[in-house]
Amino acid sequence: MPTKNKFLFKGLIAIFASCFLSGLPVAQSRVSAATLVDYQADVQSQDSVLKAFYESLTFPEGSGPDWGRFRNLFASATVPLIRTTPGAVLVTDLNGFLDNFGLRIKSGSLNSFFEGEVFRKTEIYGNIAQVVSTYRKGMNTTDPQKFVRGVNSLQIFFKDGRWWIASLMWEDESPANPIPQKYLK
Repeated sequence: MPTKNKFLFKGLIAIFASCFLSGLPVAQSRVSAATLVDYQADVQSQDSVLKAFYESLTFPEGSGPDWGRFRNLFASATVPLIRTTPGAVLVTDLNGFLDNFGLRIKSGSLNSFFEGEVFRKTEIYGNIAQVVSTYRKGMNTTDPQKFVRGVNSLQIFFKDGRWWIASLMWEDESPANPIPQKYLK
């Protein structure tokens, strides 16, 4: 494994361990019991978590994301969400992400959003999983020719009869950083 990948993997493990071992309260403390029942099918498998993740973010013009469904996937409001670009790293938590996304919708700069999975690779050990999910997304367009691709890296764990997202990182593809063939169909 190249040094850069070893560093990234060790960093992800450290983030996961700090969230999991710190005993952070899980999303159940922030979501009503009725809401949890509505979304139980979303958290029964790794596949269902990823399906719900993408579906809850996607919305047509005149609508918005399903934030209740999206929140239900995460272990805590303090879960790290990290966006990287070739020149910067933006680190926030779940609430910061929701606030930023919501402001873009409210300001009119984001009128519709589509994100869908095109490939997935999952590494599992016991009750933890590292998921690399290649996506394609479109903002303010339904034209697939205008979509961009990127990679989501999620750490998920199984606890209390369901799967939880412990961290999320993503980076859009760029000419300087094409998606490796191993993360494409």
